[in-house]
Amino acid sequence: MEFQVLGPDNVKQYIEYLKTAMTKEPEMMTTDIVDEEGVLERVRDPFYMKTTSVLAIENGRVVGRIEYHFYGCMQDGYRMAYVDWVYVLPEYRHQGIAQGLFGEFEKDCKAKGINQYYLIRATNHDADRFYHAFAEASLSEAPLLRKYL
Repeated sequence: MEFQVLGPDNVKQYIEYLKTAMTKEPEMMTTDIVDEEGVLERVRDPFYMKTTSVLAIENGRVVGRIEYHFYGCMQDGYRMAYVDWVYVLPEYRHQGIAQGLFGEFEKDCKAKGINQYYLIRATNHDADRFYHAFAEASLSEAPLLRKYL
């Protein structure tokens, strides 16, 4: 298994992964289509450079990814990370790929002095099993406010 940060050199592999994921589990995706042109533009757009996607690649094929960004609190200097997305293609699950992606993410967190990370987790059977296996982590049913602009 190889891990690479998403960029112009591997964006086409990433798009193929998105198409596969959309075909296999459309209900797990946050959109109805793969916007190829949009992805190609965003991978070069400075706004998205603060978001990191680490790809899990096996035999030249993207089979999973984790996407995250860092931010901090001015008042107390606390440094945090938010995991926007983690997804492994169904036929590659239960092989340690998601753990490997989180391992790459945590290495980046440690290198940047991050104090804490969090995510809004899925609550299906596989996700529950995965997140309950995290050492030194807590799970909660946190209230959430979301407003679309």
